[in-house]
Amino acid sequence: SSSTLQASAQSSLIQFANVLKQNTDADVAIQGYTDNDPWKGSTAEQSVQKNLNLSQQRAQSVSTFLIGQGVSGTQIKSVQGFGEQNPVADNSTAAGKAQNRRVEIYLYASQAMINAANNGTLK
Repeated sequence: SSSTLQASAQSSLIQFANVLKQNTDADVAIQGYTDNDPWKGSTAEQSVQKNLNLSQQRAQSVSTFLIGQGVSGTQIKSVQGFGEQNPVADNSTAAGKAQNRRVEIYLYASQAMINAANNGTLK
């Protein structure tokens, strides 16, 4: 139950930061997730909330790291935690839980790029 970025994630994010710095017309949305493990000494409801908080911290860690690599904060349009929602794997296995503990980054065109495409002026 950590929001600390692993070395492999940092390496990938450094490469991704370079892409964002070269493509300043691209925006990102960052979404954090957790597995559905309960927290010791917590009710089911408290565990859901703690997982939601943890997923927000995970997303924030990625955002903070990207900005630390020189990405403009204006390119980061949203940083959001979704907790246990939208599992991508089976939470009944350790491997599945590991896959569900993740941060997803969505890269999309900025409004300026969309306008340029609509106007036929996209370079």
